[in-house]
Amino acid sequence: MKKSVYTFAIALISMTFAITSCSSSIPVESHWCVETLYANGDTIAIPAGHNPGISFLKGNKIAGETGCNIFFGDFEADGDKITFTNMGSTRMMCPQMEFENSYMNALNDISSFTIVQDTLTFKDKEGNIVAILKKSEPNALEN
Repeated sequence: MKKSVYTFAIALISMTFAITSCSSSIPVESHWCVETLYANGDTIAIPAGHNPGISFLKGNKIAGETGCNIFFGDFEADGDKITFTNMGSTRMMCPQMEFENSYMNALNDISSFTIVQDTLTFKDKEGNIVAILKKSEPNALEN
């Protein structure tokens, strides 16, 4: 009996840790900075001086920056699945358009996500990592 209670307690503690350290819901009013971006299995370098990121806002809205342009749209999250719709962006020509295009294309490829502590990982339909982001302070796009 003691062994069963002990095993149950360990299982309960483990489940509690798993639930608190990994989330399948996008926290609204949060901002995430891109740390790593991938395209076709290759790492895409973030240009110096660029701070690409995405903010999840009230009403299932998103706003973000590519480093030169800003983008906006809607998101729908269900469990670990996510889709971005009604996307739009400013269209300034920038010295680093290759990165800009890769980032915007990556947003179209995202179909799922995981959050572990302050790290948001986006994946495509095949389960390949598309981007890794870190939670940061809200920015001006949220106001």
